[in-house]
Amino acid sequence: MDKKKLAYRVIIVSVLVLGYFNYFGEEKKIEKKEDVIETIGAIYDTDGYHIEAEKQNDFVKTNETTFEKAKAVLDGMILTGDSAILDAGKNLLLKSNILGKSLTGWEFETQEAKYTKENGEIESTIGVVAVNKEKDIEVSGQNFKSDLKMENVVLSGDVKFKTKNLTLSAEAANYNDKDKILNINGKAFLSGSDIGENSGVLTGNFEGLKYDTTTNLLKSSNPFEVDYNGIKLYGEDLVLNDKTQSFEISKNVYILADGYKIDMKSITSDGGDNINFNGKIKGSNGIYSFTGDSGLYNKITKKLIITGNVNGIDKDGAKLLADMAIYSTDKKELELISDKNIEYTSPTNKIFTKNLVYLSETGELYLKDGYTYFSDKYDSKGQKFFYNKLTGKGYVVKGQVKDNIEKKIASGNRIDFDRNEESYLIDGEGSFENIQYIFESSKIDYLGKKGFVYIPEKYILKRKIEKDTFEGLKGEYNLLTEIFKSFGAFKYLSADNILEGTNLEFNQKTGIGKIEKDLVAIDKKDGTKIVSTTGEFKQNEFVKIKDKLVLTSGDIVANANSADYIMKDQKIYIPGEIVFKDTIKKSSGKMFNGIYETEKKLFVGEKFSGKDVKNTLKSDIIKYFVSEGDIILEGNAEIKDEISTLKGERLEYNQNTEIAKSTKPVNIKYTDYDINMKNGTLNKKTSLLNGDSVTIKSKLNEEFKGDRVEGTLQNMNLDFIDNVSGNIYQDGVPVNFKGDFVRAYFKKNTEGKNEIQRVEIRKNAIIQKEETTLYSDYLEIQPQKKLVFGKDNTKAIMKDKDGVITTVTANMMNGNLDTQIIDLVGKVVIIRKDKEKTLNATSTKAKLKNKENLAELRGDVFVDDGDSIVTADEVDYNMKTNKAKARGNVFVDYKVNENKTMNNNNEINSGYNKIIKK
Repeated sequence: MDKKKLAYRVIIVSVLVLGYFNYFGEEKKIEKKEDVIETIGAIYDTDGYHIEAEKQNDFVKTNETTFEKAKAVLDGMILTGDSAILDAGKNLLLKSNILGKSLTGWEFETQEAKYTKENGEIESTIGVVAVNKEKDIEVSGQNFKSDLKMENVVLSGDVKFKTKNLTLSAEAANYNDKDKILNINGKAFLSGSDIGENSGVLTGNFEGLKYDTTTNLLKSSNPFEVDYNGIKLYGEDLVLNDKTQSFEISKNVYILADGYKIDMKSITSDGGDNINFNGKIKGSNGIYSFTGDSGLYNKITKKLIITGNVNGIDKDGAKLLADMAIYSTDKKELELISDKNIEYTSPTNKIFTKNLVYLSETGELYLKDGYTYFSDKYDSKGQKFFYNKLTGKGYVVKGQVKDNIEKKIASGNRIDFDRNEESYLIDGEGSFENIQYIFESSKIDYLGKKGFVYIPEKYILKRKIEKDTFEGLKGEYNLLTEIFKSFGAFKYLSADNILEGTNLEFNQKTGIGKIEKDLVAIDKKDGTKIVSTTGEFKQNEFVKIKDKLVLTSGDIVANANSADYIMKDQKIYIPGEIVFKDTIKKSSGKMFNGIYETEKKLFVGEKFSGKDVKNTLKSDIIKYFVSEGDIILEGNAEIKDEISTLKGERLEYNQNTEIAKSTKPVNIKYTDYDINMKNGTLNKKTSLLNGDSVTIKSKLNEEFKGDRVEGTLQNMNLDFIDNVSGNIYQDGVPVNFKGDFVRAYFKKNTEGKNEIQRVEIRKNAIIQKEETTLYSDYLEIQPQKKLVFGKDNTKAIMKDKDGVITTVTANMMNGNLDTQIIDLVGKVVIIRKDKEKTLNATSTKAKLKNKENLAELRGDVFVDDGDSIVTADEVDYNMKTNKAKARGNVFVDYKVNENKTMNNNNEINSGYNKIIKK
């Protein structure tokens, strides 16, 4: 080597050495300017260095070389920076925007780095970021040391390890390219974003992690803690595939979430959306505990799912059985599902449902797919249930809620309730019930604390104790005053009555209801109906009607000015005038101060006057049985038609049968007859009459009396029974009669008036005309024909003007009372007594001519006149002259005794004491 070259090299080395000490040593005041050789666009190759720079300065005395905008290649490592210094010992110091690239795929960035030639290491103490783009790995730290190939990298001081999916902070880390493993030493902290949009932040604390850059597996065998959105996961053995995001956590694995510690055998994931919890799941927060066969967590839905024999208990003895539990970690929502029924039981409540959802943060509980709920205070059953325990609000779908304390039941298609306000809003087929009443409507708004129940649509209100019902279009109930109002048309139904009207105000406490208008009251048992404008009522007690009314019952319609309907007595009290009519029976009337008994359908009134098709009626008091058509008239009672008038103190008349009767003395005026009876019955349709203690008089002074009468007035065929007596007239002469039974036959004359045609007298019969009296068990008299007929023990007693009495008996008697001719048949006996003598005569039959004093005797005649006895087939005997004309088998026997002699030769010649034979 020539001297020149050697000198040049010595100068360069001197410059670099001086520059190195000048740079790293303490700054000293430069007393004089050193010698510098400047090269533009320099290329430097020496001692294993290849440096390219925009500018190169060589310091001769210090043997230092500086570069600006330099690029250095050292054993495959490419280093670039804004400035570099090569000292006398050939150590390279780089400053500002340093970038290093190794042959192993690693790059690093820093603001200051030093390469020590002796050990071949690059290091930095002001912070380095190392990246392997192929592995998608980034490592950073305050202190950095590595060989040129970056086969061994050591980091310390605020070390961070980043991949696409995770970020780790650690105390130190080292990388060995032989096994491609990054060791994260000391305590490490994991932070970063999980897979999936808005999936949440994942953090964790580890110690002693290893990351295999070839397999992308992150492993730990030391206890660690991971936090994901508030859920803390613990374990001692972790294998995480950073690329696929699959992992397995085993050994002493458990989770802390929402105060729960959840144990399991292991946790695995295939990198998808689900994280699997393996082995028996056990969880508890000190109050609540649960178990399950297995579970998983979905990172997208953020739901924790436990399946198989899910059992839960709490410290107070509550138990829960389900097939599946789903917990949404972001919403804090727990959902329980079961094929049969989820069973929740505790000392205070029970729940059975197929689907249960509970949101712990909001206090919301959902029961779905049919449920039953029991508690000390509330029971519920339906298709769906919701309740927020924080607000006290909830709803039920197609079910009911029962308050066991207040004894309230709400049911419907949907029930919105507020336990704080004690309110229920029911929509669709609604019903609200307490110990007093039941509301039924498509909409019911029960406001407990506000003290109102609003029913905006058609409703039914049932009162339990009273067992009555209100029906209407719209209503409201004041819970404090207990006043119920119904707007528009309504109907009230009790066990026995119906009330209808428009606009009702009903006081539950007093039981009094006020009807504004269109009042209608109906007795359900008998159909009695009252129509008026306004009034008030009390359940099962009264209806007070203050305006004009129309009463309808059966066939009767009555009009009045006011009324009090006393329900418990089933009576309607109607003061003042009452006008009524029977539309079927065509009757009408007027009365005052009436009482109508609805059950009996009985109308009672005063000062009655009325009429029907045939009759006019009046009385001081009327009792009208509407259904039966029975009318009882009391006090100056009268029933009158065209031909008859009935009067008495008590008359009963049936409009259907047209039968009038009286249990008291009654007077009947029928055409020309005046009938008085102690009691009796007259059928005005058939004119059939019967009665007791009867007296019938005609305008002709004919009279009939008897203990009883039966017969028809229309043709005056009447039977008088027991103690019968009476009289008729024949040519102005009275004919009196008596007997146990009398039948009278009448016939209308040419003037249309009834006249006696025939009178039959039976048993103890007696007929008397002037001085003639007839006796028999059967007598018959025909006044018009002036005939009399008798049979069975017949006897006639006749007395002439001289006082002679003739007594005649026979089996049968037929005579003319006018001519006084009597035909006698069978066992005829005639006894005639005058002042001087007595005549006894018998025969089989005879004709007695009283006016002629002649007795015509026939058949087995026997005559004893006191002086003689005559027997013959026939004898005509003059009762005045005592002369007899005998015929056929005549025998005369003269009576001679010591007191009497025959002085008259004519008597001897007359044929006495002779037998005359034809």
